[in-house]
Amino acid sequence: MPSGFIYAVPAGVSLVLAVLTAVAYWQVGRPYLRVWAIVWTVGTVSYLMLAQRVLSDAQPSDTFTMLGIGAALLGWIRAVGFWVGARTIVNRPVSRRALALLAVVSLLWLWLVPWLLGDQRIVAPLIRMSFAIWYLAAATVLLLHRPRTLVHRLTGLLLLLLGVQGFVAAWLVMDFTASLVSGWIASAIQLAIGLSVLGCLLEEERETATARSRELTLANARLAELDRLKSDFVSMVSHELRTPLGLIKGYTGTLLQQDLDAATREEFLRVIDEETDRLTELVTNLLDMSRIEAGTLRVDLQPTQLEGLLRASADRLRTREPGRALQVDVPERLPLVLADERRITQVLDNLLTNAVRYSAPETAITLAARSSKGHVEVAVADQGAGIPADKRDQVFEKFFRVDSSDTRGFAGTGLGLAICRGIVNAHGGAIWVDSEEGRGSTFTFSLPICQ
Repeated sequence: MPSGFIYAVPAGVSLVLAVLTAVAYWQVGRPYLRVWAIVWTVGTVSYLMLAQRVLSDAQPSDTFTMLGIGAALLGWIRAVGFWVGARTIVNRPVSRRALALLAVVSLLWLWLVPWLLGDQRIVAPLIRMSFAIWYLAAATVLLLHRPRTLVHRLTGLLLLLLGVQGFVAAWLVMDFTASLVSGWIASAIQLAIGLSVLGCLLEEERETATARSRELTLANARLAELDRLKSDFVSMVSHELRTPLGLIKGYTGTLLQQDLDAATREEFLRVIDEETDRLTELVTNLLDMSRIEAGTLRVDLQPTQLEGLLRASADRLRTREPGRALQVDVPERLPLVLADERRITQVLDNLLTNAVRYSAPETAITLAARSSKGHVEVAVADQGAGIPADKRDQVFEKFFRVDSSDTRGFAGTGLGLAICRGIVNAHGGAIWVDSEEGRGSTFTFSLPICQ
């Protein structure tokens, strides 16, 4: 009885797709693969049942005649599974409540239609047409919803073709052979759909690999940049240490070996004192940066009047730079903020020092403060060369220095602004820069008002 083995091909196709999809789901865990594995398993069971019926000497006829409600139920589950699987592919899964409602409607449909109509010649085509409607609904999901990738569109078109084939086959009067050919055509289309679904997985994995490759490329570029910055930092620190140590050593040796007048001795001691302060500042910055990176920077937050700190910082700058014009725009009374006076003073002195360092001596520097939306904002503005637009996001990173002909000769380790950001962040505030090339820069930080 070779006719029973006619169903071996579609059953084998469904079985292979079920196994491949299940293995893929086990490997990567994509939800839509689980749905499609169930769909192909149902198909396999359906074809095996048909083969068993034929081999048991049943007269070959229409599948609905051979299996009755069993064919309708299995076909309905598979058709609905195509729609559910398509929605899962585009990340629009069907909720459990909707699935439960769908199950109830399905049972009513499969029970009421045969009972109401009774005529098998009408019931079978009608139920087949309902299958085709689900195939068309699945095609619509893939063709209209994102992501509209090539594989998604191909799967959608194949589902559309399957739906059209189902509509045509539903109402054609076919003998067993014609019905079998129609079934084989449907099986071929379903095989293509199954391979397309697996193609979706391959496309996703390719996109994932491409994204990871891009991330690795960016990470490698970042590591190379960090390595370069580290080398530059080591070079700068070596220079910053060697210069003051060399001066201290030279002046100290001269003081010890020669009989100098009082004025020369005082000048030498002043240089030694300044270079010692420079070394102390360098070591302090290194320690602060290490604490910030370790998350151990401590701030003693107390209700603080900022206007006193601002004017004190302005006075210190005028003492260090008596010839520099400094404009102070600070209200007589600002709201209290939660701040560590020593750390905020460090931020102010750092910003003012940078403003002096990176602007021409004849230009003015502005120190301003104002209250804004629950914060007090403090701004330090200069009229220097400004910061290029592509460098502004990096100025608060450690070791970073704007490398231009106007700034390359200035001393510094590139830690000052990184330390400022760490201190301000520890206060629950924010710091940012507004700059225009050729017009200068304005560094602003905000601190929360004490409630």
